[in-house]
Amino acid sequence: MSGSIRDDDFPSRNSAWLLISNILKKEGTKMQKMIFQKAAGSLLLAAGMIAAPLASAGSLTYQGVTFTFTEAANVLTLEIDAAGRTGDWATATNIGMLQVKDIGSFTTAALSGEAGPPNTTAASLWTFSPNELSANGCDGGSNGVQRACFYAANTSNRIALADNMMFHFTFTGGTQDFSDPHLKLAFYNGDGTDKVGSLLSMNIPAVPEPESYGMFLMGLGILAFLARPRKA
Repeated sequence: MSGSIRDDDFPSRNSAWLLISNILKKEGTKMQKMIFQKAAGSLLLAAGMIAAPLASAGSLTYQGVTFTFTEAANVLTLEIDAAGRTGDWATATNIGMLQVKDIGSFTTAALSGEAGPPNTTAASLWTFSPNELSANGCDGGSNGVQRACFYAANTSNRIALADNMMFHFTFTGGTQDFSDPHLKLAFYNGDGTDKVGSLLSMNIPAVPEPESYGMFLMGLGILAFLARPRKA
């Protein structure tokens, strides 16, 4: 028996390379799939973290009136539900002044409404002032704090109180921060020049909405699933 090793005692060189190539392709596909899955989970997690501060709302109920702030980019939207007003607002029939502050910085501010119902479009005719809202109008001091005070210079542009009243504060320039806006307003009775009841004057901090938490938790769940121990 010859002691030499013949070439046909082992798979051919081509067969060996083919075997190695198939293994690499198979493992490579698994690795690509794993990388893709982890990337997808990370993207969902990141999306939840990004969405949380964007999809937020703050709400406050005072004397039967509910005030809700929502935000989108440079627009701060205020919804007022005032059909069930009580206390010293019970006799009020309309709103004639609105002010927001503690919102960061801005160059210009504009107020607008919606056709509804209820129709709040007259808000776009209100006059802007950088001064503090008081019982007499937007005529207080500035105290170095940026604010957007709007008032109906003509009583015919006051807006009747109802539920689902929508007001949009749109800002340009500067850097807005809507996480804890301060709201101040004045209700009136008819064409009366004296405000009715409280000016409110309260901060309404924003709270992330449920959809933001859902997306965040979905991303965490996917990452936890991908990180689980695998059988050999």
